[in-house]
Amino acid sequence: MSVKRVVMMTGLSAGLVGALALSGTAHAGELNRGALLSAQCETCHGTDGTGAAPMPSINGMDVADMVDVMKAFASKEEKSTMMYRHAQGYSDEELKAVAEYLKGK
Repeated sequence: MSVKRVVMMTGLSAGLVGALALSGTAHAGELNRGALLSAQCETCHGTDGTGAAPMPSINGMDVADMVDVMKAFASKEEKSTMMYRHAQGYSDEELKAVAEYLKGK
């Protein structure tokens, strides 16, 4: 078997395992979806959401407040160099899933 085929099959297997992990009850699936969607937040805000200065902490932030802030970033009502770009990539449902996941961390 070629190296290219082995790499492709490994990637496919990993994708299937990930899909299985995201399946299950609606509530558990939504929490996992929030975890998946919030992965890029960890780059700046840290894995626990507290973030190192100058990044603000998002750990335990109220769900409605986080959704409102993200919508403000998306509409450019709230000024930021990076968050505008990130916020526009999410639907309202996705923002809520991220906020609920981060609230529970």
